[in-house]
Amino acid sequence: MSSKKETAGLVLFLFFMTIAGITIAGDTYNYKASCPQNGGKKVEDIWKFYQCECTSYAADKMNEHGVKFNNYYKGSHWGYADNWIIAAKKAGVPYDKNPKHRDIAWFSIGHVAYVEDVDSKGNIKVSDYNHDLKHDYAFRTINKGSTNYPTVFIHFGAK
Repeated sequence: MSSKKETAGLVLFLFFMTIAGITIAGDTYNYKASCPQNGGKKVEDIWKFYQCECTSYAADKMNEHGVKFNNYYKGSHWGYADNWIIAAKKAGVPYDKNPKHRDIAWFSIGHVAYVEDVDSKGNIKVSDYNHDLKHDYAFRTINKGSTNYPTVFIHFGAK
């Protein structure tokens, strides 16, 4: 059991981390209690994607931040991650090589991730499902110029 002094220290630490602008990422995915056990079972989520997949997680994050995104957003079928650039173009959703906070990072290998943060050098912090950990949550930093840097960033305009 922690003492009042330890609890107060943790509260102060979190307070100063917030003031310093440091984001402490956490998994807020609606289906996290179902993952990874539902991964690969093709159980549909409320946005018409499969639970515990990167596309479902991206849809969850967009909805969490004010974009009413689903698998048929703006009349385009988004489907698997490898189709998202085709769908974005068809739906008129802008994308380019310039990351912004709350964008969706698109990887040509057929993967999407949520952009948590971007630094002045273009290095990004992303969160996702089903990349590093099979059908589970991951959070990582990807340096600009690295071979695993996203191909483009989809700008849904999340708030």
